[in-house]
Parts: sequence; C-alpha cells; structure tokens
Amino acid sequence: MVSGWYLKNDAGAETLGQRIAELQEARRALEPKLVSLVPAYSRERIEERRHGLFKGGAPEKLAEKLALADLSDLTPDIALTARMAKADIVASAKAFFAVSDAFRIPRVEEAARSIMPPDYYDQLALSRATDTIGAARRGIAVAALTAHAEAADPVAAWLEAGGERVARIRERLQALTEGGEITVSRLSVASGLMSDLTGM
Repeated sequence: MVSGWYLKNDAGAETLGQRIAELQEARRALEPKLVSLVPAYSRERIEERRHGLFKGGAPEKLAEKLALADLSDLTPDIALTARMAKADIVASAKAFFAVSDAFRIPRVEEAARSIMPPDYYDQLALSRATDTIGAARRGIAVAALTAHAEAADPVAAWLEAGGERVARIRERLQALTEGGEITVSRLSVASGLMSDLTGM
C-alpha cells in the first residue's frame, strides 16, 4: 500500500534511501501519538478492531498493532504534508486529522472500502475519487498550516477564514456521504467538491 502511495504521490528528487529514512523518522515521531491525534470516530473504530482481534485470539500487543495498521498507512501522507508546509511533523499530523474530522473523511474512506465496483471503469473512478480526496486533505492541511501558522488551531482558523463557502461545501459533503448509500458517483462528486477547496 505504501509503495503504491509513493508511486502516485511522491515527486521529490531525494534518493530512495533518503525517503526510507524520512518515513522511518516520521513513524518514530508519530506512532506513539497517533491514537491521541485522530478524530473520535477513528478512535472508536480502532478500539472496535483491537477488541475484535483480541477476542478472536490475537495476543494483546499484536491486536493493538493490527488495529493501527490503516492509521500507520497515513504516515507518508502526513510526512508529505509536513514537507510541503515546512512544518513540524506532529503539528502536521494534528492539522491532517483536523481536516479529516472537519470533512468526515474517515467515514467516507470506510464507505468507499465497502463499494464493489462492477467493472474496470467504476474501479478506476473509485480509485481516482479516493486519490483526489487524499490530495485535497493534504492540500487543505498545508494551506491551513502555512496561512495560519501562529494560530492555536490552524485548521479551525482556515475553516473560519473560508466563511460561508467552506460551510456550504461541508454541508454538501455531509449530505452526499451520509445521506444514503455511498456510490462511485457520489464519491466522485464529493472528491470534486473537496478539490475545489484546495484552490482557495
């Protein structure tokens, strides 16, 4: 999964060794803090997975590690956010997850994983939509961190500065992603709306 992410998102000139070292450093900085940084919705899902794995017979430490696997996969995204914003990795993680919470992205991702596209083109559209949402999340976090670096909560400041337009798009996203079964077409529209916000 992480290899696929790098193929799609990494355009840096650094060597593979430098990228691996950067990712290892980001993991060391983030993994002890990840659970405390994520939105409540994600924390609940992690705990449900951990409990289910433990009840199923997995040793406690392994259950905890497996429950955090999806979250750990976000480390390259957060590291790229930090690099683009020239910001501290933990501050970048806070902004990244604040954007996730503001736009209910964990719910969208969970719903997207449940979609079984009937053909190649729907699979392509689904993949493109989820990639676009991921890029928009990074873009918004970077915009917040750079425009409101001195704020206690850069994402809250960015949302407030966006005013009515951001509030309206958040409402439309909520209606799209929580008002009935998620579909590829709904997800495509949602990704377009989020992408529009990165141009602010």
